[in-house]
Amino acid sequence: MNKKNEYKKVWKTSKRLERNYERILKVVQNQFFQAIANQNNANEMINTLKVISRQHSFETYCQKIALKMVTAVYKKTEGNWKKAAEQNTKGRKIYEALKKEKNNIIMENAIQKLVEQNAVLIKTLPLDIANDITKYIEKETTKGRRAEELAQEIKTKFPQKSKANAKCIARTEVSKAQSALTRTRAELLNIQWYIWRTSQDERVRNTHKHMEGVLVSWKDPPSPEQLSKSKYQYGKYHAGEIFNYRCYAEPIVDIRFVKFPCKVYYHSNIVRMTKAEFLKIM
Repeated sequence: MNKKNEYKKVWKTSKRLERNYERILKVVQNQFFQAIANQNNANEMINTLKVISRQHSFETYCQKIALKMVTAVYKKTEGNWKKAAEQNTKGRKIYEALKKEKNNIIMENAIQKLVEQNAVLIKTLPLDIANDITKYIEKETTKGRRAEELAQEIKTKFPQKSKANAKCIARTEVSKAQSALTRTRAELLNIQWYIWRTSQDERVRNTHKHMEGVLVSWKDPPSPEQLSKSKYQYGKYHAGEIFNYRCYAEPIVDIRFVKFPCKVYYHSNIVRMTKAEFLKIM
């Protein structure tokens, strides 16, 4: 594997961290279903889940889980930058920045924001399940069924649905955390551009295939759906910032790893530029 491919691999989102977070979320969700396991009334189940969401001990638990995930991503991304430093001309500058990082208020704020966002997300999980159960009851009662009759179905169907939800949340939140921390470090190092990378397999969304290898400024996020004229629109965002996502940002730490001419997102369009043209806007 050449240096360019090694460098690209450094920035990929960690599947191990995704699996770890997914496992923890499944444990949390299982606790919800254990709490309603002995209840035979769907409305009682909903009330129990709402009570859990309001408990101070549960809020503290959510903070602890969120902090553990964000800390793991922080350490992983710190390792990414150290590996990148070994392979480019800004190595010393990166190492010095990493040494000072722990006392940097910008990085501290970025970490705290991620912890708070994930704690809130976890805290809403029992309410999300309660809302799904409510909708299910409303749908089934129109067929003449009683809430009491639906209790056993809820105990069977909803745990499986929650497992799939945990997988989606884990992939999304680990990716978003990595993107946020990568961006924060890049901006602290005055690295304003990155290369949008996809997983480059058959599962890549059609709206994202055209983003592979595109140079993007942190100051100007694109709208992949708008660029591909998709009927679905999610607004503007950076690589790794949207739900159930596998794209990631590869910071342009060393221009040597960019093959010119290349695609650049500039003035709301993707255009091809030579090295000389790109350096004028970099």
